[in-house]
Formats: sequence, structure tokens, C-alpha cells
Amino acid sequence: MDEKLYPQRWIILAVLFVVLCILQFSVILTPGIATIIMPEYGFTPAQFGIICNMPFLAGVLFGILSGSLGDRYGTKIVMLIGLIIFVAGAFWRVFATDFISLCISSLVMGFALATLNSNSTKVIRLWFPGKAMGPAMGVYVCGACIGASVALKMGPSFAKSADAFLACAYAAVATLLIWFFLFRNHPDGEKSEEESSLQQIKSVLKEKNVWLISIMIFFVFGCSTTAQTYMNAGLAEYGSGNIEFASTISAVSAIFVAIGSIIMPAIIAKFKKLRPVMLMLCIAQFIVLCLVFILPFGIPTLILMFFMGLFLGGMLAMGKAIPALLPNINPRDLGAVGGVQSTFQNIGAWCVAGYIIAPICQVLIPGNVYFGIYVGAGICALLAGLTVMLLPEMPTSLDAKIKMEEMGNTAANQNT
Repeated sequence: MDEKLYPQRWIILAVLFVVLCILQFSVILTPGIATIIMPEYGFTPAQFGIICNMPFLAGVLFGILSGSLGDRYGTKIVMLIGLIIFVAGAFWRVFATDFISLCISSLVMGFALATLNSNSTKVIRLWFPGKAMGPAMGVYVCGACIGASVALKMGPSFAKSADAFLACAYAAVATLLIWFFLFRNHPDGEKSEEESSLQQIKSVLKEKNVWLISIMIFFVFGCSTTAQTYMNAGLAEYGSGNIEFASTISAVSAIFVAIGSIIMPAIIAKFKKLRPVMLMLCIAQFIVLCLVFILPFGIPTLILMFFMGLFLGGMLAMGKAIPALLPNINPRDLGAVGGVQSTFQNIGAWCVAGYIIAPICQVLIPGNVYFGIYVGAGICALLAGLTVMLLPEMPTSLDAKIKMEEMGNTAANQNT
């Protein structure tokens, strides 16, 4: 059955793009000011990683709930509440003076990102059904990449961390206004009236594949946030203190992720089966990340960052699109499924870098910490690919899935 395309879908996609861009800017600006905030507060790499990824803890705590509430009450109102909390956290962080206050204010800031991550797959599927979903998801993910790129490039230019956080606070207010005035729920509705939020969550948690895609996205975002968190600091050290060039490479790498998030889904859609393609993508990412701090700093680093961004963009875009490609998932439950996946996504983003990889590397290879961190990020990519192989085979685009379902229904009707 054909689903109607509404002309205002482009406004919705633009709003999602801009909002995610600003939210990601606010999160990644902390890694962007690594060379400022670490000596300013005397943080170790592990402490720094914890603060950088605290916003993702909000997704751990509220990802499932916000996705289910989005199904129940509509994305606009739920996201609006998240953005109000985000603004409060952003201004609180400006005046944070120690490790604890930075952690808590960063956590509060994460509510909006948690809500958006939980509901984005559902919203994009509604506004961009069929084969349009893959490219639309790529554009959406591109917003995060652009935000990260700006943050990584601008970060070293601030005089002190408070100035950077104040810029985030102003951007937070702009985000709230953009969402309030421009976002609209889908004309055909996106609320689920059939069952309560709790029943919906219980229903999707019974699906084994929901758990598998959630574990997969845990590793994808563990890889992504680990690489981004320590990119400026690691490249600055590897480049003998050349912070300007290091931040430029970091910023350009985020642009490469944006490019990958758009073109890789289109390339992947040309294949019939998703699992082997995702596995090869993750293996390639593992190899690239292991080489970043082995090959000479400079042009080889830039080339590696190009491929890292290309592969990571594909992993992120397809990883977020997989819930809509899986068999036996009711489209009305995509918010709840997205909430579960978002929770695991945020667990990976929150704990892998600061609580697992960095502490291990500080103990095992204290003289070459950033090399170890990037190898750890590569292992996460490899584990993501192996997890995908545990899923049932699925098509590479929503359009292909719809055609397969139509063919199956036709065959079933002919046999009756």
C-alpha cells in the first residue's frame, strides 16, 4: 500500500537536522575544548571521558520511556519538554565549577537528545516512507555530524570552558524556539491508542531482534563516541602539540561522517542483503581505527579520517534505520523500539569511552593511551558487525522491504 508524501516533510526534516545539529554541537563541544578544560580542571583522560559522555546517561535512564511517550502523546510535546530541560541544563553548566556539577548539568542537558533519538526513526519513517527513508535518515544523521564538526573546530578557539558553555546555552534557546514554531506531528497521526505505554514496552521487549539491534547500536555508538571524545586531545598529542591542525582534522572527519551518512545508505541499498554489507563495513572501520595512531601524522591521518567518516556514517545511518527494516515490527511500535535501541545507544555512548576503554588503556599502556583508545573503538565496530550477523536477513531499504511484503501477501492470497 502506497503511503502519502506530504510537501511539509522537507520542513520537518530540516527541523530534525537543525535540532540534532545543535544538540550534538552542545555535547561534542566538551571534547572540542579538551585542550582547555583538561588542564583547567586537572582532569585525567578517564574523568574527561566521563564528563563528555554524561549527556548520554539521560538516554539510558529515559530512552525507553520517552520513545513510548512519543508514541502515546506525539513527538512534538514530548520533545518540547525535553528541550526545556535541555535549556535549563545548558545554563546550569555555564556556572559549573567542579567535576560533580559538570557531570550533573551535562546529564540534565541530555534529556532532549534522549527524546529525539527515541522518536527519530518513527518520525522519519512516517514522513519519508518507502525508499525515501534511507536518504532522509542519512540527512538526519548528517545533522549530528555537522554539529560535531563545528564543535571540534570551534572548541580550541574559546578562551575558557565557561565561554564555550555559554555559547551552548544560547544555541539551546534557539533550538527550543525552532522546535516550538516549526515542528508538526504527522497529519495521519503518530499516537498509539491501542495500548498503554507500559504494555507497549513489554510487547517490544519480548522480541529477540529488538535486543540484538540494541546491542548492535551499543557497540556502534561506543565506537563513535570514543573516537570523537578523544580525537582532539589524541591528535594534538600525536601531532606534537599542533592543536590547530588537529582540530581541523577532527572537524573534517565529522564532515566525512556526514558524507558517509548520506551516500552510504544509497550505496548499501543497491545490495540485496544487509547483514554481510554491514559486517564488511564494520571490519573496515576496525582496520582504519587501528591505523590512526600508527601511520605518520598529517596527510595519512586525513586519509584515514576520510574512510573512518565514510564507514562510520554508514554504520550510524543504517544502524538507526534497521528497526524499520526488521520483520515482525509493527510501525506503530517504532517509537517504543526506538526507545529501547536509544537506551542501549546511550549506554554505549555514556560508558564505553570513560568507564571501560580509557581506564583500561591508562593501566595497560600509559605511554600510548590514545592508540589503545582507538583500538578499543575499533573493537567496538567489529563487535557491532558480528552482532548484526545474529539478526535475520533483511533488505537494505524500506522500499525493498515493502515490495517483499507485497510479494509475500500476493503469494499467500494465490495459495488460498
